[in-house]
Amino acid sequence: MAGFRSRQSELKDLGVTLAFVGNGTPAMLEDFKTSLGLDVPVFTDSSRQTYAQLGFRRGMGSVVSLRVFVSAVRAWKAGFRQAKTQGDPVQQGGVVVVRAGGKPEYGFASETAGHHPPLDEVLAAARRAAGRA
Repeated sequence: MAGFRSRQSELKDLGVTLAFVGNGTPAMLEDFKTSLGLDVPVFTDSSRQTYAQLGFRRGMGSVVSLRVFVSAVRAWKAGFRQAKTQGDPVQQGGVVVVRAGGKPEYGFASETAGHHPPLDEVLAAARRAAGRA
């Protein structure tokens, strides 16, 4: 999320709307938005149907592994700290770039906690979706 926020002006210049979808309760959503100072749309799907339809992984194996530990250490060294976990702690997310009209341009499903797509790859998909490739 931090990477997207740091490049938000590029997305805005493309006419792309950045939005996040969580899986906690509506009350958790407000706490999340406030604690991170988000000024982009944030939605919640506590049923996790969106996650299932997108094929996003869920399970203990996605949070308990050496890969997750390495990602956590890397994030910690970069200054990121895990706040209180809200929502489903074993539900992994991903990134979806959608063209106007609803056609998917790009999809990435995280295999584990801390597994993120290359930001430049996502921005290239956003440029294609905006017709500026």
